[in-house]
Amino acid sequence: MGFLDKLKGGGAKEAAAAPAAAPAAAPGPGGKREITIEPITRIEGHLGVHATLDTGAKKVTDAYAYSPMFRGFEIILVGREPSEAVMITQRACGVCPVPHGFASVNAVDQAYGVTPPPMGVVLRDFVHGAEQLYDSEVGVLNLEGPDYSEVAVKKFNPDWWGEAQNTKAERSDVHGFATVADIMTALNPLAGELYLRSLLVQKAGHNMAAIFGGKHPHVHSFVPGGIAKINLSASDIESYLTLLMRHVAFTKELVTATDDLLNFVLAQGYEDVGARDINLLAVGSYNDPEAYSADYEGMTELGRKRMVSPGVMLNGEVVTTDLVEINAGVREFIGRGWYSSDWAQEIETDPAGNKIEYEHPWNKRTLPEPGEYGKWGSKYTWVTSPRWKNWKGDGKNNVLELGPLARMWVTAKVGLVPESTGSSLKFELPAAVIPGFKFADKMEFEWKIPAKPNTVERVRARAYYNAYSAYCVTSLVMKALELMKAGKTQVWTPYEKPKEGIGFGAVEAMRGSCLHWCVMKDGVISNYQYHAPSTWNASGRDPEEQPGAYEQALIQSPITEAGDPAAWKGVDIVRTIRSFDPCLGCAVAVHIGDKVVKHELLPFATPE
Repeated sequence: MGFLDKLKGGGAKEAAAAPAAAPAAAPGPGGKREITIEPITRIEGHLGVHATLDTGAKKVTDAYAYSPMFRGFEIILVGREPSEAVMITQRACGVCPVPHGFASVNAVDQAYGVTPPPMGVVLRDFVHGAEQLYDSEVGVLNLEGPDYSEVAVKKFNPDWWGEAQNTKAERSDVHGFATVADIMTALNPLAGELYLRSLLVQKAGHNMAAIFGGKHPHVHSFVPGGIAKINLSASDIESYLTLLMRHVAFTKELVTATDDLLNFVLAQGYEDVGARDINLLAVGSYNDPEAYSADYEGMTELGRKRMVSPGVMLNGEVVTTDLVEINAGVREFIGRGWYSSDWAQEIETDPAGNKIEYEHPWNKRTLPEPGEYGKWGSKYTWVTSPRWKNWKGDGKNNVLELGPLARMWVTAKVGLVPESTGSSLKFELPAAVIPGFKFADKMEFEWKIPAKPNTVERVRARAYYNAYSAYCVTSLVMKALELMKAGKTQVWTPYEKPKEGIGFGAVEAMRGSCLHWCVMKDGVISNYQYHAPSTWNASGRDPEEQPGAYEQALIQSPITEAGDPAAWKGVDIVRTIRSFDPCLGCAVAVHIGDKVVKHELLPFATPE
């Protein structure tokens, strides 16, 4: 009996998605208004929101987040060599391809049963860290920052502008802007100082990734058992470190300017905008190279030794930090997605003997069933509904939020790293004397756990994650030099590929977590599933009618937009969705029957 045969079993299908929700309220005289915003993102614009507003109470009363596109990468992987998935799945996205390659190669390591040497683990993390640095700067300053720019504030919250002009920026000694209004001006799209300088610094992130990835985006060096890098030298690491110090210098300006801006926004009454309960998931990142293992049960130690900690928090309480338990609890419902759930259960237990549900990605198949656009009481999106079952607790399926806020919160709370205080995350970045940057001295950072997840704190956490990533990668550079000094320069472990295997890989991406599952039979992929960084957050209603994370953040969220309600553009909805930094390119794909859809691409998108 083969390994996979031992895991097989029968099972019941997912209960049919229950299209029981009432249609969105029709426009009427009672202060109700419906609004549809599509596309809503500044990149990978395949996301829309349909919301019902109570214009009298100035709040959102109902919301549906949806993607109108299908891609189907998982389908084209079936029958291929598993190592091909490492290259192919990166093509799901040009913004954050490395986490796909990273999670995929981790899953294939497990399927093949090959553990990379420590230097191979570090070099993979170098590539991953480089992308995290550039991607967080994109998010804070180029994708979310313009929503709080002078252009946007004067248009949608004009009463903020005069006060911002009279509000001193507390950390002007670091970032150089005298008032909060000056920071807002610096965020003006294609013109502001912070907006433009961010683009220049991001080039360093791309170049760092290319040193050990061959190129970026879509790196070519990740292979099962390690990384393809010959003639590794200290000069390679020195080149990487030189570029890294640009991010070390810039993040001091980024974090302090973001703090001053967002403290001002909170003071305008933004505390409840985009708020939801403390239900969070992180899978962790930045490995201890000596602890990495391709053994499934070894994931428990691997995860707990990561510098960004894995964990699930339900109603503010940590229920697990074990990657094995996290994986066993994953369920991917079709929910209100345009898919069929008519597949057979093939895997009944994981390699550790834990029960695997019918809806687990090792069993789930991608079976598209296109439906009609805009039917909010029925199926309405190409995004499925991943949920986490508290299988060692009350057995309920939970809607979890992923992203920088979740991973900073979990890492600060669980105390698995020395930087964690239980209520904050404290670390220090070194001095960096680089022409063109405003603050050269070393700096201490402390990210504090906020009262609740909301629109403002998601953006703040992304800024601090940029700084924490710079700190983690700096530490890994020192580790790489230690390995080199000890002569441990091997970057790949030879192996013989088995005919059967199963694997799970997971790592943090900027806008969520990236999770990949691989099932191999007769040496080729028999099933491959992945959760893109935005899949969990963008999910629609599940079979229990629980809204996804975006939808939960919008429902009952206050509206601050000024002016006649009939002319509202939905800027608070836009700010909330963009606080998650959505990128739907890898969660979905392009298919609307035989229609041709043309989008006018603007240089920047603030609602007109």
